[in-house]
Amino acid sequence: MLLAGDTGQEVSFALDAPGIQVQAIGDTGQEILEVLYNDETISSFRVSDQWETYQINVDYISIDPSLLRIHFVNDLYDPDQGIDRNVQLGSVTVGDQVLDSNAADVFSTGTWLPEDGVASGLGRGSVLNANGYLQYGTPTGSELIVYARGDQGGEKMNVLAGSFRADQISLTTEMTAYTFYLDTDLKPSSVRVEFINDLYRPDQGIDYNLVVDRIEIDGVVHQTEAPTTFAQGVYRDGALTSGNWQTERLEGRGHFQFDASVFASERYTLDDSIAEAGVSIVTPNLPFDVEHEITSSDLSAVGWSESFWTESGEYQKIIQVQLFDENGSVLTSFHRGEPVELIQATIEFLDDDSLESSQLSLMDLEVDSQDRLLVRLQAFHYNGYFRSYSNVLVRLTSDGQLDSSFGDGGFVPVSLGGITTASSMTIDSQDRILVSNAVTISRYNADGTADNSFGTNGASDIPLPQEPDFYAGQSQILTRPDDSMLVLWGIPSSANASAGWLIQLNEDGSTGTWFGDEGFASIPYQQFSEFSSYSERFERLVLDDEGRLTVLGTQALLRFTIDGQIDPSFGDGGRIILPSSIVTDGSLLFDNTGGTFSVDGLGRYLVHYFNGVARLTPDGQLDSSFSADGISAYNPDEIGSLQPYSLKEGKFDSDGELRTLAQNDNGFGIAYWQLV
Repeated sequence: MLLAGDTGQEVSFALDAPGIQVQAIGDTGQEILEVLYNDETISSFRVSDQWETYQINVDYISIDPSLLRIHFVNDLYDPDQGIDRNVQLGSVTVGDQVLDSNAADVFSTGTWLPEDGVASGLGRGSVLNANGYLQYGTPTGSELIVYARGDQGGEKMNVLAGSFRADQISLTTEMTAYTFYLDTDLKPSSVRVEFINDLYRPDQGIDYNLVVDRIEIDGVVHQTEAPTTFAQGVYRDGALTSGNWQTERLEGRGHFQFDASVFASERYTLDDSIAEAGVSIVTPNLPFDVEHEITSSDLSAVGWSESFWTESGEYQKIIQVQLFDENGSVLTSFHRGEPVELIQATIEFLDDDSLESSQLSLMDLEVDSQDRLLVRLQAFHYNGYFRSYSNVLVRLTSDGQLDSSFGDGGFVPVSLGGITTASSMTIDSQDRILVSNAVTISRYNADGTADNSFGTNGASDIPLPQEPDFYAGQSQILTRPDDSMLVLWGIPSSANASAGWLIQLNEDGSTGTWFGDEGFASIPYQQFSEFSSYSERFERLVLDDEGRLTVLGTQALLRFTIDGQIDPSFGDGGRIILPSSIVTDGSLLFDNTGGTFSVDGLGRYLVHYFNGVARLTPDGQLDSSFSADGISAYNPDEIGSLQPYSLKEGKFDSDGELRTLAQNDNGFGIAYWQLV
């Protein structure tokens, strides 16, 4: 038997092993349990009033039992109705190892004992009488104590500490110490207490309010009324407000954030020496499609689309491209300092009177070795039954004119089968252009003619992996320095073992059988959820200077060697799983599946969150020199009205400085970032 105290020892099991099995019984048959691994929910189920074993399928081959927690989430005690929900845990089996829920070093936060009521501690038994959890293994990090009560009794709070969270904690009117033992060392700026069930019924004498007196981290007291504590949900002057109110009471739904004004170096902040508030405004409006590239002379090429209603009531769309210098100013030598509008010229080239501006979208913007701008537009067509898609390449010279040396007056129509929007574009070292969808890659010479040295007549089918029920859904193509190609491909389903594929093609379009398994490298699922086959998508890919490939999924990063094998020198055996949410630097961050993923000049990985950014070392560890824990929140005092969710298209200039596209109260533009 493996007792819960064997912390840090990963249990490995075969892919066809039974995964995790949880034995449990509820007093009423209405109890709900959630199973968490590494602070991520992997399963949720209702517990019967008879002993049963609940199966949880996992997608990876080893787990650390000390990171396993089982939460009771819907406690209810109503003696008038004869309801008292409680749940008891039996053994928990991981592979062929058994965890004992009654072990002396199982930590509990929801067990009632006669001598001290509901309290937190080790070895309190296997019964959960209140919302709380059993943790299988002694945590090795900080001890957090939250002193809280409700004005009415029945108030509920969530406690967030780094990536840890304890939800739906029911409060009484007595000030109570709620203790949590964590797996990481904690700082006060990583603690947030949320009030989640405000209720005000004066006619019934009900007024729910949350009172948090203080928190303690490893014995150090941090007062809620400190001037650095941010409070949301404070009633002042007839309204609920937010601010540093130096209060311990929340009258409305909201939260206390401790040390909200403490930000550690090194971190990213906007550089207001380049542009006002650090953002060079491109348009005062909110665009739809946006693209960004940096030229060899450190100019920012920006493409964007906008739509509007004309005075005559017509719906119109425009797609524009413009150049900005390294100081954020419009480049006057490019189209006289005005943006180039592309839709009207494209419709005229296609000579299709039925085509409306709303049918065209901006898909890609690339810069070639001569700093010419290549734009890919996509048009959809509808015949009353089905949609089809066509692509047009448009190239502009470095001064913003249609490039007459490219195709037909600067335009090249592209045919890719027309049934899917899953397409991408890149340029190789010879300025040849590759355009792909889910099934085909076409390559064009620098002058826009088909490159007949590639595939058949300039086109090559993407080879398919021999795996059932895997749907074509290519999301990215890139080229290596030798002009061979890599395709990040596929949409996963529940019937296969891969979350995606990396497919290697040689320069001539043939399969690069030297890569992976005969040209294919399977991307294994990394989430532990039984539902990950529906949710885990790997859609972002970067290539480093050593030819290694790193893919980013919803939360997991995996690195492959140059020849398509999982790189064991990266992270934990080739992978690292970032928290889906975390409190750090006084802010709550969420993962951002549409955000920026890039590698800086020192080989460090940047993964953008909503409201912050994570930096990883080249060997796949969170960079402790970056904001102390590797994940940095943006300081509201430093980013002004920037909307953190709007950050996209992050690129590094020749000096290693980061630029992104972003939105603030003045509009949409280029955000210039600096490390401080």
